[in-house]
Amino acid sequence: MSFSNVTYSLITNPDNTQRVCFNKIQSHGSSLWIDNALEQTLPAFVLQFALTIALNRALLFLAESCNVPRIVPNIFSGFLLGSSALGKWNPFFNNVFPFDNMLPLETMGALTLVYYAFLLGLELDLKPITRFYYNKKAIVVALVGLVFSLPTGIGLYYLLITDMGRKSLSLLDNDKHMRGAIFWGLTLSCSSEFPEVAKILLDLKLLLTENGQLALTSSLINDLFSWTLLLMVLTQLYYASLFSLFVILVLVLVCFYAIHPLAKWLVKKFGNGDREFVESEVVVLLHVVLLIGLVFDGLGAHSITGAFFLGVIIPKGSLNNAIQDKAFDFVSVFMMPLFYLIIGERTHIQVLAWETHCTTVVIVIVLAFLVKLGCIFAVSWIYQMPHMEGLSLALLMNTKGTMPLIILHTAMDRRELGNQPFVVMLLACWLMTAISGPILAMITKTLTTGRVPGGQRKNMKGTRPDSSLRVLACVHSKHDANAIVDLLKASSPSVRSPIQVLAVELIKMTNRPTSSLIVKDARKPSFRSNSSRLDSIKRNNGDNLGSFDNLSQAIFADKLRVISQYNSMHKDIINLCTRRHVNLIVTTLYKQATYDGLGVGTATARAMNIINRDHENKDEKKIVLENLIKEAPCCLAIFVDRGFSGDENHPKEKKIAMFYIGGVDDREALSYAWRMSRNMEVQLTVVRLVWDNPEDEFDEVDKEYLKVFAHQTIHSPTVRYLEKMVKNENETVKLLNRIGNKGFDMYIIGRGHGRKMSLAQTVDPVLDEPILGPLGDTLSDLNSASKTSILIFQRDAEAQCGGGGDGLGKHDVSATPVRFFGGGVNSQQEMFDPPTTLGHNIDV
Repeated sequence: MSFSNVTYSLITNPDNTQRVCFNKIQSHGSSLWIDNALEQTLPAFVLQFALTIALNRALLFLAESCNVPRIVPNIFSGFLLGSSALGKWNPFFNNVFPFDNMLPLETMGALTLVYYAFLLGLELDLKPITRFYYNKKAIVVALVGLVFSLPTGIGLYYLLITDMGRKSLSLLDNDKHMRGAIFWGLTLSCSSEFPEVAKILLDLKLLLTENGQLALTSSLINDLFSWTLLLMVLTQLYYASLFSLFVILVLVLVCFYAIHPLAKWLVKKFGNGDREFVESEVVVLLHVVLLIGLVFDGLGAHSITGAFFLGVIIPKGSLNNAIQDKAFDFVSVFMMPLFYLIIGERTHIQVLAWETHCTTVVIVIVLAFLVKLGCIFAVSWIYQMPHMEGLSLALLMNTKGTMPLIILHTAMDRRELGNQPFVVMLLACWLMTAISGPILAMITKTLTTGRVPGGQRKNMKGTRPDSSLRVLACVHSKHDANAIVDLLKASSPSVRSPIQVLAVELIKMTNRPTSSLIVKDARKPSFRSNSSRLDSIKRNNGDNLGSFDNLSQAIFADKLRVISQYNSMHKDIINLCTRRHVNLIVTTLYKQATYDGLGVGTATARAMNIINRDHENKDEKKIVLENLIKEAPCCLAIFVDRGFSGDENHPKEKKIAMFYIGGVDDREALSYAWRMSRNMEVQLTVVRLVWDNPEDEFDEVDKEYLKVFAHQTIHSPTVRYLEKMVKNENETVKLLNRIGNKGFDMYIIGRGHGRKMSLAQTVDPVLDEPILGPLGDTLSDLNSASKTSILIFQRDAEAQCGGGGDGLGKHDVSATPVRFFGGGVNSQQEMFDPPTTLGHNIDV
């Protein structure tokens, strides 16, 4: 079949495949090309490339909102531009994507695929696999999915081509069908590659879970097995000799046991440790990728297998990071859509049920979807995992990535698969991945929604005096870690009431997908692929979590590092809180005092605060705190550190003032201040600020709290209590300035959100900082308190309070016995007995 004004002919084969024959005159003269590539090939390539990239990015943008894995829109973009969709429109086909212009696209797509396989190898770390004790479950999951899927895929292939036994196979095609069945089995057995699984877990915020770590390690093992099997199958099918297979295996072993140690030695000796590799060195290595690909291709394996194993053996470190930083985005984001376009061009949806009943196609696709799903779920049942977590693990391992497309593309190139088996398996892979994404999102939402109901939300007030305090510390820098450690040491940890700390270092995610992994404490197994990335971070910034080592017998610390986007990092923290039953989240914020409260230098103060506030708004770390205020599942403490630790060489007693106005936030603040007062080196002064306003309502619960506090501390020499009445905000600021001149080391206050009474805030709106609350903002801006740290408590998230009230109502009085960290309470009756006096007074 030929067409006019074209330079090719189409020949339809008996198996309904098409052969394209290009009608071009070959020249053996001195000229390199007969046609002028700048006039014809290059403009067409640029147009095709631009359309491919634009459509791919648009579909990826839409897929992100639906929790659909990236491979789904990638395949669909190639399908839309292929011969089954827009390719059927003759003007589009003849002018944009004719057959004679597909050669440059296929060439660039094949080259891109080689580098993509190389980058996949760079992402893998073999250390988790070598720790068999910790990863035994992961190895079982990966092997079960592989062992059962491989023969099932072979059986489904024969089920399709025989139309469930309705057709007989020709003896002449037995060898071809056998090879096609093997490729089907390989396609069905492999899972989504490691970076794609990490990206899915990142989007669903499942990286912190044990299930997520299991899925990551299982996918890593599955990747290695899949690439090894592909290498062996290609070698055996191409040469059909054991000698060629032996040569390939020997070459792989040499890479791992000879080239890999040599490369590590060279990088260590000539790379000068942490120095950045120059561009020329990276370019040389990228050329080596092509050379290794050529060697493997010449030995009968595919060039991409050589590139992949070269990436695996390159030592993790500065060289690895330099290559990925320079090439990852360009290859995976910018160039890979060309490969998906080639897949789409080879997808002829019209042959889906060619000479086969539709029922057969449906059964094959359904069975292909269920085989690995059922196997992995059975393994989770044997390990007695919860059913929903087992289902989520099975769905994760059942998703497909680029690896199945590579296998199908290779089989089509070598004519081992016809059009129909290619389309059916491609559709099966696409459907199982497209369905898995939304189902995983629903399961995750089901597992997280209602995990901490309103009546069971963790806080400190309801914690028994003899129970441990579970704290999650949010650390951005070394300074944050030191400040939080000093705060915890002053919080009276003891054997009777210890503090269990989960120190979480929050690191902004880079563009590389596996940068989102969780890196556990070095004493525990680390399920990750970017250990070198974290090593680099630790070298550049120091070990930010090192301050939590060897604290004391009463403070137990566990460490995690979370690498994620700042706008979604709070979800990781919330998941950790709910799973670890955390009572208190401690995070830091830095704000300098620029206001004296007395009207001196008002214009300068306003200008400085505007500059400071605009600078803070540019700090992305503040986004995490803002989101925690809205959604924290437990009590939240914001620590404004201004040298609370003092001079290490001259330790001194800590003078702490707690300002009490009323409400649930202040009750949480008083509870923690009372705990700190148990430390003999802490002097606590509780100041109740009373506004002379008839509309103010002081809750009965607040009265009882203060009575209990005064009653139990009346004979304590380190605890004082006083009440001060103020008529307006001016008097409030003057009082705070007088107290600030007393040289306190820290103020403890409640954030006061939802409080139904007058609040301490200045008239100047520039000074208002919603994160700290009105009183916290005022204290943080006073020059008299410029060296005084501030600890601000919020009991419930803003979303839990309904925008008003104290978030508890009358239920808080009757249902929860009043308990403090102060101890010494023999009965509930004693706690509610009114004291004979309201305590001590100090002059301010």
